[in-house]
Amino acid sequence: MSGRLGIKEFMVLKTSGLPVFHYSPIGTRQVDDLLSGFLTAITSFASEFGERTVRSLSFEGSELLYEPAGDDLLFIFLVDAGAPSKVLRAILRDLSNRFLLRYTAEISKSIVEEKDFDAFKQQARKSFDYYEGIVTVISNLSSYVVPKLNGELYQQVSTVHGFLDELHRDFGRASNQVLRRIDGTIPIAEISVKTGLDHETIIEIIEYLAIWGVVEIFKMCPLIKSSDERFDAYLDIIGLPRREFGILNDAKPYCDGRTPLPVISNRTETSIEELYGVLKKMGNQVQWVLRIIQVQRRPVFVG
Repeated sequence: MSGRLGIKEFMVLKTSGLPVFHYSPIGTRQVDDLLSGFLTAITSFASEFGERTVRSLSFEGSELLYEPAGDDLLFIFLVDAGAPSKVLRAILRDLSNRFLLRYTAEISKSIVEEKDFDAFKQQARKSFDYYEGIVTVISNLSSYVVPKLNGELYQQVSTVHGFLDELHRDFGRASNQVLRRIDGTIPIAEISVKTGLDHETIIEIIEYLAIWGVVEIFKMCPLIKSSDERFDAYLDIIGLPRREFGILNDAKPYCDGRTPLPVISNRTETSIEELYGVLKKMGNQVQWVLRIIQVQRRPVFVG
């Protein structure tokens, strides 16, 4: 099995065809059999696509994603057909940067042997575990969680060559629209309304950002303090319809600042959209406690 991301193999090679590094999370080595035709295709298409663009070749059952680095290196993924290519491009660039950072001196030698890079297999394995964990968590998010950029890390990663360029190239204007909205104040559902983008597109962009470790995700846990005269007076002022008043009454016992919105929705058998709409009408009478969703920490490797 190649996992949720569909990655079968990761390979680094010289443009001459000399293998530099190979790792497969599923223990295969198919890429070697494809290299001859693959390199021919790269030479043929180089003038059309430009050296710094992540590219791909598709064939029955699989796809090759590849990225040139410098004058004579190629970084390659062999993935399942239909795998999430935009997220995989972010991962390929991330692994490429990691490899180059660690082995700048070694790859510049006149004689390069694959065994010199074996230590990177452990890093690759840890990285793939991290990527799989990220995608598993984020792809299962509801629309009622709150994303927030980690400003300091975002500024650092933005200086990495190609990060923002690739994000904007893959998602166009949508990337800027989402970046402006993920400020830790509104859920994905509201980002969708404000930008006109669908849930899947926003999730893809968040996955891309999460691969680089620059976004955090928070559960929304509503808090309603014990009813008092002011609370009841507020209800009278806004005049909730009978159905919405019933939803609020059912939800109040669970609005303790610890229980996430989807759990309250399930316990009260109310759609999460309707529940959120009612609670939002309550304005400042409902406090939103944000609790971070723990994902795997981004691996940090020492060269």
